[in-house]
Amino acid sequence: MITRLSKTEATRVHVPKSTRPTRSVSLILIEPSDQLSHKRLRQLVASSLPQLARFRSRLVGKPLGMGKPLWAQIGDYDPTPQIHSATICAPGGRREFADLIAQLSSGPRDRPQALWEAWSIDGLAGGRWALAVTTSPELTDGGIGAASVWSRLLGSGPYDDPTSNQPPEPSLGAPRLGELVTDTMTELLENYLKGLWLVAEAASGVVRTARDKLSGTRETDQMPPAVSSMSGPVPDSVFNAPLTERRAVAFASIPLADLKEISHAFGGTVTNVFLAACTLSVRAWLQRYDTVPDGPLLIQMPLGMAGVDPTAFGNPSAVGRIRIPVQLDDPVQVLTNLHTATDRLNTARTRDAEKAVLRIDLARIESLIPPAVVHTAERVYTELGLRLGLRKRPPESCHGSVSYVSGQPVPAYCAGAKVVGMHTVAPLVRDRGLNITLTFRGDIIDLTVCVCPDNVPAVDEIATGIAESIDILAAAAQESPRGQGRSVVTQLTSHAAKQYRARRR
Repeated sequence: MITRLSKTEATRVHVPKSTRPTRSVSLILIEPSDQLSHKRLRQLVASSLPQLARFRSRLVGKPLGMGKPLWAQIGDYDPTPQIHSATICAPGGRREFADLIAQLSSGPRDRPQALWEAWSIDGLAGGRWALAVTTSPELTDGGIGAASVWSRLLGSGPYDDPTSNQPPEPSLGAPRLGELVTDTMTELLENYLKGLWLVAEAASGVVRTARDKLSGTRETDQMPPAVSSMSGPVPDSVFNAPLTERRAVAFASIPLADLKEISHAFGGTVTNVFLAACTLSVRAWLQRYDTVPDGPLLIQMPLGMAGVDPTAFGNPSAVGRIRIPVQLDDPVQVLTNLHTATDRLNTARTRDAEKAVLRIDLARIESLIPPAVVHTAERVYTELGLRLGLRKRPPESCHGSVSYVSGQPVPAYCAGAKVVGMHTVAPLVRDRGLNITLTFRGDIIDLTVCVCPDNVPAVDEIATGIAESIDILAAAAQESPRGQGRSVVTQLTSHAAKQYRARRR
């Protein structure tokens, strides 16, 4: 069996290390226990994570770099060189712990990077332990995220053995030279055929559109056109500044019940409440350390988050962009604004899904080009743009992103001790210097904020500010008359309904 790396990650293989996205960190916080030791946690990792096929494999390049690299099983794989131990410097508080995790997310600078590494960590306040697993972007390409890692390390009881809960994944094989050459030729042929299909598809769409216009039989849209939440200019911010190699992270935890209580008082969804808390926190940070822009900031988020309860989140790989109104200072106005924005985002998503007109997909065309060629073209474009003063921030860039991870069912145990926290540090990407990741752990949301400290100082204030903003919204929910019943957001007429009625008149 031959398994190729995806186009996106294959292109990143050719990007210099200094500009690649940093590593993801899946983090488990464990309560004090006499059963815990560095040796026991290392043994757990060594026996569990190599059950995942990509964790015991390496990447093999194709001849002349003409295609996507392939995964290959490592014979007699020994994971122990990738498993380490660390001790938090006294007093082992939240800041010292976050500094270590930020260092791990940046990756080692004095030795080659493995695709994954694990760290057993002691010295935390109160005698707690931690287990951190760092993964490269190439590993997460196969859908292996924090949830996959946790499922191999955690059990539902103190005596549960996670290594026996799931069978090892089948081997990805070890392609020989002949198979590499054959797959390279096959990939080139596939790309050629895809290119012909795209040309035919585009021509068919043009002919169909021209025919409909001449005959006057083109169907009108059944769904009203939605105003995109992307309209208007995007302000510059420190969150768009060029990234350095350094990272800073901060943690917080929020009771899910608090978000639900606010949602019930004002209407809308738990997602809107959380986005409102993020907006208020970022605004407060901008007031202290930068300038509050006249317009909203742009945030990327999974489309599954927009307009639904977090327990029903959809596919996190489908993403959209939403504006968070940091220019507003009234908490309820912020919440109302976000309700409208998520409503528009959902409407636009539905409209785009139902469009019948075929169009050329530039991303699909790019997928036909060898990754090394794509990277070379991007590098030449960047260097030429810098020399000529033409390079500007890409129009599709965002100020930051909000993402989520579903944690293990609670209670959860690691090496026989109870788990008291689960966090995920997601990597930053170019022109997107703020990352907020939620991990749903039963009735608790474990929150992680990641930034580049050379651009965004005092990351702790953003994380704690989100939790404090939840308290501000909860206090507003108790005030009369706005907080009594579902009377503020739910009485708003949805954007889709407004546009539909307008067109019916």
